[in-house]
Amino acid sequence: MTDPATLPADLPAPVDDGAADHLLGAELPALVLGASDGGTVDLADLGPGVTVLYVYPLTARPGTEAPTGWDAIPGARGCTPEACAFRDHHADLLAAGASAVHGISSQTTEYQREVVERLHLPFTMLADPGLLLADALGLPTFTADG
Repeated sequence: MTDPATLPADLPAPVDDGAADHLLGAELPALVLGASDGGTVDLADLGPGVTVLYVYPLTARPGTEAPTGWDAIPGARGCTPEACAFRDHHADLLAAGASAVHGISSQTTEYQREVVERLHLPFTMLADPGLLLADALGLPTFTADG
């Protein structure tokens, strides 16, 4: 079984293809997403200042396999180490002026709750199973395993 916290040495490196260049200075839409703490977060209500939002495709669970071909998609693998890095630097981000940190993926709120508990994340994860944020902001997406 694949260990989601360990990255293989032969992963393809992501290349900046400019597909997210239009996001610089974009406003977040009025979009209410379920949060891992049982509440909701309206992205438009995050207010002024700095909120760290990181969007990722999938957090794997130990003992489960990633979708077929997952490791061949540049940037797809690494969501668990990414979440752990935001966890490990959460206090640094707040000290630098961030008012909040949230991870967002297409997984369900229940799935996100398990991720927060298992990885001991000090912030909420947001669920967007309908890819509403991707549609609203024109985020790059991909399909894996059919």
